[in-house]
Amino acid sequence: MYSITGLGACQEVGRSGFLLDFGEKFLLDYGLKLNPKGIEYPLDVNANIKAAIISHAHLDHSGYLPYFYTKSEAISFMTQPTLEIAEILWLDSIKIAEFEGLMPRYTKKEVQRTHKYNFISNYKKKMHLSNDNSLEFFDAGHILGSAFVKLTHNDKSFLYTGDFKATETQLHVGADLNVGKLDYVLIESTYGDREHPNRKDVERSLCESVQQTIDNGGWAIIPAFAVGRSQELVDILTGYGVQADIWLDGMGKQVADLYIKHSELIKNPKKLKAGLSQVKWVTGIGDRKKILKKPCVVVTTSGMMKGGPVVGYAQKLMNDPNSKIHLSGYQALETPGRMLQDEGMLPYGPGETPLKVSCKYEKYVLSAHPSQEEMIGVLKKWSPKKIFLVHGDKDVMPVFKNKIKERLGIDTTILELGKKIEFD
Repeated sequence: MYSITGLGACQEVGRSGFLLDFGEKFLLDYGLKLNPKGIEYPLDVNANIKAAIISHAHLDHSGYLPYFYTKSEAISFMTQPTLEIAEILWLDSIKIAEFEGLMPRYTKKEVQRTHKYNFISNYKKKMHLSNDNSLEFFDAGHILGSAFVKLTHNDKSFLYTGDFKATETQLHVGADLNVGKLDYVLIESTYGDREHPNRKDVERSLCESVQQTIDNGGWAIIPAFAVGRSQELVDILTGYGVQADIWLDGMGKQVADLYIKHSELIKNPKKLKAGLSQVKWVTGIGDRKKILKKPCVVVTTSGMMKGGPVVGYAQKLMNDPNSKIHLSGYQALETPGRMLQDEGMLPYGPGETPLKVSCKYEKYVLSAHPSQEEMIGVLKKWSPKKIFLVHGDKDVMPVFKNKIKERLGIDTTILELGKKIEFD
């Protein structure tokens, strides 16, 4: 029998980790979850692992890997951009933990030790891990370096999607769905209960709102994920010709350099390079003071408004009725961004007391995840005999499971934390 055990991201978004026994034992992703109550970690790995395989660099998928190497010497597999971006995020997560008075589970020494066990692979390059098992990556279209993970054991095949985007965005052409025969699929479910609005319409609406905010004498603040979303927003704002100074603040600056370095993996590198050459780069506190003297656009981390430069901007402008906060990504439960989205409030001051904001705010769906219909289409194309659902909120996943049953009739299981599921 094969088996899979959920170590995290089971009926939740965050701290992805899955123990797959597929001829040999594999760890699929090992992330962490940052929330207002602290850091949540996946369950410990209590097995002899053949390999750890990381689908992409986002902290909720890669962030706990250095801790894994305090106890293991298994090789880890990922793409080159994933490793380079993940290292930036690993080091930043140590800073975040220390800043919040928490004891990090790993240090810079463990981050460096991780490199000893990394094995880099390109897309569509089959690697034989043993006589019976092979591994192959395919472009997942989510962020730079993101990958579908396909494992083959003898004549059986298992694919883990990680996070993916089937259709094109400003930066990516969409996932490579030509992955060959599949028997089993472990798929994300983030938006398994809904459709996304037309992306071009959302981009246009965002840019019109940003321009109107500037014309009204306000500041347009755009909280953005450092990896992917910050760079895409620069591409959108400059591409639509927004007439204002556009500042890029936070870790998105470092990651932008990697997008240029690996430009062969994005859709239109020339356009992105042109956009990045037009923006102003925040280099320190002096620039942040300068920003607050004249209405402008600020693309800044963090995307869910939990830490990062966005906190300072929001606290300065939350009572300015001419300014507007443009939420550009998924807002997890209990984050300041979700509080703003649902209640029009933000935590303020040392006690982080929630206060009603006077500035405008709005959510814009520019998701790097697939909609329900996208996922149904992908699963129909692949036609596996069994599906496992992960990485979705508790109330979303049953909706998606029922839709799969109704449309495709494929046996589908929602993974539960710590529970081992045997199959075949």
